[in-house]
This record gives sequence, structure tokens and C-alpha cells, in this order.
Amino acid sequence: MKFIEALWTFALRNPHLLYVPAIGFVLSLVVLRIEKRYVEAGVFFGRSSASSRVNRTSNTAEGGEMPVDNQIDLSIALKKIHELALADGDLGFEYWHHVGNLLKRANGMQAEIDSLSKELERCRTMLRKSE
Repeated sequence: MKFIEALWTFALRNPHLLYVPAIGFVLSLVVLRIEKRYVEAGVFFGRSSASSRVNRTSNTAEGGEMPVDNQIDLSIALKKIHELALADGDLGFEYWHHVGNLLKRANGMQAEIDSLSKELERCRTMLRKSE
């Protein structure tokens, strides 16, 4: 009992030792909440909302810039990568963040390859017609 009384007396004489950790805990919860919102909004992996993805693909299809043939929605894969990142801690998060970026770049490169293939085929057709 004397230990509890001594602890209680110490806590009453030094209230800052109780307030500072409590305030730090509350601030960490706020930071985690903000981080979660940014991740769900797609800021970390550069994802956009579904409506802007639909508009972007329809605009590129009309403009003839990028073909829509091999366009896939990476949101499911990026969501799973994010889950793995959260499960692995800080170092795992960094690793999976890079994996997510590589996946997005690979998808963009595939779209560019498709576009260049169509352009090459168009050039070959023009070459055959000119001969």
C-alpha cells in the first residue's frame, strides 16, 4: 500500500508527467487519422478518384493519345499493397510504397508501348501504300 501511496503522491506533485504523455498520445491519434485520410484519398500512391479516372480514359481515347485496350484499374492492387505496407511497419511501408510506384510506372509504360505499337503499325501501313 505504501508504494501506491508514494506513487499517488509523486503523481500529484508532478502533474506534467501525466499531461505531457496524454497530450502526445492524443496528437499521435490525430496524426494517424490525417495520414489515413491521405492514404484513402490516394495522395501517397498518387491514385485519383474513380470519376477522374473515367474522364481521363475517355479524354485520351477521344484524343487518340493513349489506347484504352490494356488500361486496367490498379486501385485493387494498390489497396492490397497499402495493406501490406501498413502490416510491415516503417521499413515495409517504404518498400511497398516503391513497389506501388513501380506498378504504376509499369502500367504507364504499357500504355505507351501500346500507343507506339499502333503508331508503328500506322506508319507501316502508310509505307506500304506509298510503295
